[in-house]
Amino acid sequence: MNGQPGLFDAAEVAPPPTPAPGFRDITFHERRARTLLNRIPGARPGGMAWTLNPYRGCTHACTYCFARDNHARLGFDTGEGFNTQVVVKTNVADVLRRELRGGKTGDDWVMVGTSTDCYQRAEGHYRLMPGILRTLADHRVNFTTTTKSALLRRDIPLCAEAARVANVLVMTSLGSLDDRVRHAFEPGAAPPRARLATIAALRAAGVPAGVLIAPVIPYAGDSPAALDALVDACAEAGAVTVYPDVMRISPGARDWFLARSAAHLPPHLHRRLAARYATHRGMPPQYVREVTAHIHARAARHGLPRWEDYVRDVARR
Repeated sequence: MNGQPGLFDAAEVAPPPTPAPGFRDITFHERRARTLLNRIPGARPGGMAWTLNPYRGCTHACTYCFARDNHARLGFDTGEGFNTQVVVKTNVADVLRRELRGGKTGDDWVMVGTSTDCYQRAEGHYRLMPGILRTLADHRVNFTTTTKSALLRRDIPLCAEAARVANVLVMTSLGSLDDRVRHAFEPGAAPPRARLATIAALRAAGVPAGVLIAPVIPYAGDSPAALDALVDACAEAGAVTVYPDVMRISPGARDWFLARSAAHLPPHLHRRLAARYATHRGMPPQYVREVTAHIHARAARHGLPRWEDYVRDVARR
């Protein structure tokens, strides 16, 4: 309408969905993207300034995922539809190569996979990340990516290659060591110990790797002892930094989150979560400050800097 290029080629807006062999009840919607890199408004030069998302929708099926809101804008249901209707940008490497040819990102960092996990199960089928990583390395682009999947281990050699020519930080998202929490809130994600093993494998290959301690789920994974054990495990795996984040529930995810909570959690836990999240996006500020401070204090005992301090110091070096 305004003459600006759209996200997808016009001819590719609504092709027939692609069958997903080996992916029961999952449909892939293949698209050819026209643009890929998105500038973050207000980003400072040399900081986390660009996002890149090869997938929309996610088979990890995390009940709390904020990206469920965006799925409605694509015309899909934000509940089961988010888990099973996956949009795949099949030409990402070509588009990225074109966009980087003119030095578009400069010294800024690119955040790969901010909406949904780039290493969800669909990546095992489409293998988009190797092309993305090679292109970022070829253009010496600073980047970070975050995953809950052990599939990233497939691409550790490519991450190591990129880390030799640019600033790279690979993050694993992990909010609890208790696999019961994973089953309840993120059923399609890798078990906690597999994620820690991925951090260890990255560090053994010389790739800077950290842990997004997220989400910390109130009443399920927020006891001081549980948080201490989690930070200790991150340090033991070789993490170079940690970033804590307490669970928030976006409007598009709320109904699905509460419905899954009622169906799959112990009644006392569901009641406590519903009492807060039915009317609020997050926990009270004082609670968030206390949890964040606790994690930072435990991390400091291991010499682990805060994420923002780590990124700032890397940029200076």
